[in-house]
Amino acid sequence: MSSFFWITGVAVWSAFVWLVLLSLLSRPRVQRWLQQPDRYPYFYVVHHRLTGLLLGLLRGLGVASARRIAPEVVAAHRAARLEDFVELRDLLREVEGLPTVRRGLQALGLRSIFEVPTRPVRKTPSPYTHVQQYPAYYIPGVPARTFYDPAQFEWVKPLEEHFGAVKGELLQLLARDGEGFNAYMSESNQRLMGWNTFNLFFYGRKFEANCALVPKTTALLESLPRFERDHIMFSALNPHARIPPHTGPMNGIIRAHLPLVVPPGCFIRVGPDERTWEEGKVLVFDDSFEHEVWNHSDRVRIVLFINFWHPCFEASEIPVLERFRTAYEKSPLGRVHADNQAVRHAHDLAVKAAGAAPPTTPAPA
Repeated sequence: MSSFFWITGVAVWSAFVWLVLLSLLSRPRVQRWLQQPDRYPYFYVVHHRLTGLLLGLLRGLGVASARRIAPEVVAAHRAARLEDFVELRDLLREVEGLPTVRRGLQALGLRSIFEVPTRPVRKTPSPYTHVQQYPAYYIPGVPARTFYDPAQFEWVKPLEEHFGAVKGELLQLLARDGEGFNAYMSESNQRLMGWNTFNLFFYGRKFEANCALVPKTTALLESLPRFERDHIMFSALNPHARIPPHTGPMNGIIRAHLPLVVPPGCFIRVGPDERTWEEGKVLVFDDSFEHEVWNHSDRVRIVLFINFWHPCFEASEIPVLERFRTAYEKSPLGRVHADNQAVRHAHDLAVKAAGAAPPTTPAPA
């Protein structure tokens, strides 16, 4: 019995010390010093490893909130690699040198992009900020707007023109009990009930088997200018399901939805603004704002979910941003998320509630 108390006492005091240390590391003045470029990778690898050790300890002690955290997430934190954060630091330096980003930094009164995590940037009035826009990686210089006029983007017209072909391929999947769809798992390895996805591209990787099932949709996507391959999919939300508030990982990427099956009673909120969808009409928004989705109907809502680089960036800037995106996707939670997408998770797609009839007009080739 005495050994039990001794072991648990050491564990509790260790947890307390780690909590105090993590609290100190989170203080703005300390973070400003730690997040200077020469210290940046060391700070983050230590922060992640300490987080992993603490979460593992709390799980072992049976703390309820810690037990809800997936073991894969704990292991990913503990396995954080210094070389990944060195690469991320070096790419941040490249991003900082982009003309668009330099203009944004100047407008916000910042000397360096490394100041962003330690300053109240989203509360600073400017054309580039909004209090409800807080991605994990904020890029200065991108206009802060919730929804966009689709007419300003050259890729909207071909998407709408090929609506029939895309919907036709989706209906074929539904006719085969949602072949290729997966239960959606969050970065923290949590199942979001009622949300199912059919991946086409993820973290730049092409899902060849799924793309082969929808060749016309794939060819269309790959033909579009400024197409960004971070997370492209059919996104299906079951009747009376909800996607809770969240933000995308990075601003500078425009999100487009081509609505394919949209019953009345479906809504999306982006920041303070709310919209619905109209089948065949592209909806364009910035997912780096806090956003959430509801389906209050008795049918499934399905959209083609697509990303594009923001028009504020010159074509010459996009390769740097692509390398940066690849680097931050190597973060511990990014690795968990990537692993999740490669594993089959049985979907709960309410296929019979799709209620979608095949297109009545010929599908374009």
